[in-house]
Amino acid sequence: MTPDDPAALSEAIRGVVWDVTRRLRQESEDVTDVPLAQQAVLRRLDTTPGLTSAELARAEFVRPQSMNATVTAMRRQGLVESRVAQEDARRRELHLTAEGLSLLEQIRTTRADWVQVRLETAFSRVERSALAEAVALLGRLVGDEEAIRGTHQLD
Repeated sequence: MTPDDPAALSEAIRGVVWDVTRRLRQESEDVTDVPLAQQAVLRRLDTTPGLTSAELARAEFVRPQSMNATVTAMRRQGLVESRVAQEDARRRELHLTAEGLSLLEQIRTTRADWVQVRLETAFSRVERSALAEAVALLGRLVGDEEAIRGTHQLD
């Protein structure tokens, strides 16, 4: 693969991102049996509290009916709660409960610990510098301003 072959580079990036994502998901299986769709909702509500179920569905690229089922299950588990919006009583906003936030922190810690150990044990300082540059470049690829600035939080 060369930098002059965008098709091959694209395939390599997609493959590595998929592998990293799959490995991070495996790490969270040791913490919880909460499905990945619910973990995504936990992350989304942590960064953007007060979304409605319809807004969550759009943000997560799923059908509203699917998101309603996910949110209902999460409410039953005590991970999220629904509140009436102050500015519009017809609007039901979703927020993480203390239990939901605690679970999200456990998942994040487990995943971050795995990455940190791998970085410390399998990569030299020079290689870690190259990875730091790659994070910024991948952030640019997806338009992620936090990654570009180097402040992206590992989920």
